Amino acid sequence: MDRMSLLPDDLIFKILSFVPSKVSVSTRLLSKRWCSLWKHVPNLRYFDPHIDSEYWRASRFIDKFLLLRDAHASLGSMHLYISQNCPPTDIETWVGIAVSRGVRDLLVHRCRPCFRPTRLPRSLYTCETLVTLSLQQAIIVDVPLNICFPSLKSLSLIFVDFPSDDDIVHRLLSGCRVLEDLKVVRWYDIMKTFKIMVPSLQRLTVDDVFLYGNPVPQHAGGFVIKAPCLKSLAITSLFGSFYSLVKMPYLVKANIMLKHGDSKNILGCVTSAKHLSLCVNQDFYPIGDFNELVSLKVCTCSLVLYRLILRRAPKLRFLRFQGQANFIPTPYLNDLQKCYSSFGQVQSEWEAPSSVPECLISSLETVEWNDYKGTKAENKEVLYLVDNSGGQLKTVAVTLSKSDTTRGKRHMILVEPKRRSSNK
Repeated sequence: MDRMSLLPDDLIFKILSFVPSKVSVSTRLLSKRWCSLWKHVPNLRYFDPHIDSEYWRASRFIDKFLLLRDAHASLGSMHLYISQNCPPTDIETWVGIAVSRGVRDLLVHRCRPCFRPTRLPRSLYTCETLVTLSLQQAIIVDVPLNICFPSLKSLSLIFVDFPSDDDIVHRLLSGCRVLEDLKVVRWYDIMKTFKIMVPSLQRLTVDDVFLYGNPVPQHAGGFVIKAPCLKSLAITSLFGSFYSLVKMPYLVKANIMLKHGDSKNILGCVTSAKHLSLCVNQDFYPIGDFNELVSLKVCTCSLVLYRLILRRAPKLRFLRFQGQANFIPTPYLNDLQKCYSSFGQVQSEWEAPSSVPECLISSLETVEWNDYKGTKAENKEVLYLVDNSGGQLKTVAVTLSKSDTTRGKRHMILVEPKRRSSNK
């Protein structure tokens, strides 16, 4: 520690900013010089280990930290992981202080659901310094009409409800003029429609799920999206619908797991994607050509759709068939990790396409099949791809189903390039 004491204060502040605030405060016991160094650390990071009780420990520590630290030093970030019993009034006070100190990165996560409404300070909704905002497990009330986040680039709303007005989210996002990254996870949400209309948005992740054995809602809402600059799109919704009002010409990656929706408003807007993952209702059909698509991951419940896309993807190089389990991994799904059909099985009947897709002849290099069950239809599908491939196909990898006696054993098949005749 004597060697660390030789370091300049600014470097010590930076080192202490990477550890929990309890640790940085405890360094005051090391020596007289360290007695007040923690007061200048630009971050507050607190994790409350008391999930169900003794919330006063968190309140007392955070209160003293904010009260005793240097009032003239800016607070770059405040990350609070607190129990469900923490009083909403404490959260309102802490957030207000953070905003007054010029906070740039704000995270308030409850470890478990809390059904007591939380009122955030009005100063938060016009904070000029905030760049990243993440809220989890909260019911937000009394949202003001005037909302403006001139610097906010990343927003996460994880199990956050706005019960008073269906238009709150639209107003909230309309005030984020430079927002680039948005993550939304909904459960028990009484809002019927979630409007996401952000021209600057580049990355969007949506998980529309229900946890803890909650019943499927009779009138599940959906998402209406208008984000023409999107580069990355991930949607998982077993109950709601999805509608895009514009095409997404800059889209690079799209992961879509949907039961309801309209083909024109979904697949017709992602034709520019280079990497596409699909698990959708068989009623979906492709709109337009996927001229930039190089990687396609498809659930075995969507093979009819896959064959239609294959004809429209002349540059496809990588193809993966994925079984029902964990098609699009997400930490928020419980028993809903399976595909929407609950089976995800390849159809029992198989018919060869009328013509060989262009990508199969000229560009396809790798085929993978996870959770392979060895049915006749699956065997015919793989044999068709191998027999009709051009000289580019090099590898076919099959991972057997975990229900098989091989317990998920992976088999690799190397495909020798076909020799092309010199005679025409």
